[in-house]
Amino acid sequence: MRHSKIKLLVSDLDGTMLDSSGRIPNRNIEAVRAAMERGVKVTLCTGRMYSSARKFAETLGITDVPLICYNGSMIRGMDGVTALHLKLDMETARGLLALFRERGIYVQSYIDDELYIKDPDDDDFVNYTRHFGMLGRPVGDALYEPLTEPTKLLAKTAGIEASHALIRELSGRFGKKLYITSSNEDFVEMMNPEAGKGRCLAKLAEMLSIPMKNVMAMGDGENDAGMIRAAGAGAAMANGRESALAAADWTAPSNDECGAALAIEHFILNRP
Repeated sequence: MRHSKIKLLVSDLDGTMLDSSGRIPNRNIEAVRAAMERGVKVTLCTGRMYSSARKFAETLGITDVPLICYNGSMIRGMDGVTALHLKLDMETARGLLALFRERGIYVQSYIDDELYIKDPDDDDFVNYTRHFGMLGRPVGDALYEPLTEPTKLLAKTAGIEASHALIRELSGRFGKKLYITSSNEDFVEMMNPEAGKGRCLAKLAEMLSIPMKNVMAMGDGENDAGMIRAAGAGAAMANGRESALAAADWTAPSNDECGAALAIEHFILNRP
């Protein structure tokens, strides 16, 4: 399939730019920098919080293009200037938190780019921070009664079937008050209904005066499908979820095989 000249490259982090150990392989870094040398703007579009995404952006050499964080709830530059910040309304956030509290479902809350948890010794949080390297602020039961609207809530489930069941229930209960997605088979992530990687990518492209036909997006998760579909060129990693693979123009090797680099080489660097 022929594609327009790529002027903006947007990549997911976990399962895409990062390998399974949570690191960026050197080949991916080299491919990103080669794309930059050709004049392509590069940024990240992730479910992660800004402070976490920023560290990886620095490793890649991103300096002048804003990052998309929280599954399309925030556009914030490397200089810390925020162009967009969508939050859950308080009534919806507290309704969700009350439900999770009643059922004993593990949940963490992101407010003003800080991660709030109930108990730092909770096994789910220990596993989360071991994998993602993010520290949380333990607040006990105050977690369930926030004073500021969260940017995102993340609930932990027991696998993909449980995640889909919870997504169906929350969609039925809260309807248009939520955007719900999943970046991991054990996660259910809840944001403002105007959020979403595809929507936010379109806003960023408009800010940069770049048509979507000149945008390349790559990812692996259910939360990536929208941006992969919206972009002029979309790549999904072989390890990706079915929805991401179905949205893509091209399937790259897995994240552990430097699939991100190979996608960049395929669409931008013209290497077979």
